[in-house]
Amino acid sequence: MKSTPEPRERGTIEERFARIAIIGNGGGGKTALARKIALRRRLPITHVDSIQYLSGFEPRPEEETRQILDKVAAENRWIIDGFGPLDVIERRFERADLIIFVNFPVWRHYWWAAKRQLKSFWHPRSELPQGCSEASIGHTIRLFKILSKVDEHIVPVLEKILSRKDLRDKVIEIKNVEEWNLIFEDQF
Repeated sequence: MKSTPEPRERGTIEERFARIAIIGNGGGGKTALARKIALRRRLPITHVDSIQYLSGFEPRPEEETRQILDKVAAENRWIIDGFGPLDVIERRFERADLIIFVNFPVWRHYWWAAKRQLKSFWHPRSELPQGCSEASIGHTIRLFKILSKVDEHIVPVLEKILSRKDLRDKVIEIKNVEEWNLIFEDQF
């Protein structure tokens, strides 16, 4: 995996990539990146949270989630923002032209997630299904537990998958805010 590309590799996202997977722990700005790139590059965007959950954060049946996400990844142009089941993630990575892995230190994910939670009291996230309110202390506590579990258990698995020879050359790992800003402003 690499952080920002070498100067000789630089080129706009539009010129080089039609299938972009954006992954990482919660609160890392994946959705903001996905929206900005989708708008600028006219790529359709799919938010995994909008697939995995039904109204009221009721989980969609996992097999149905797999089918929907695989169908999206089979298309020729997309941005997919988020995780989903691990086997689906691997197939998505294999199909992707670019994988953006937002991998901040966990404290940054906590901080940005806390700010997002405060905003959700006034402005619910539009990428969530109808009836999925995050505006509660209970949801915030669950979110923070998930951030910890993802950091401890999922991130190491993702790092191992993304280091595979067939994937590592299409991965950009974002480790700090400066790198995030470069991608957000399309300056990489």
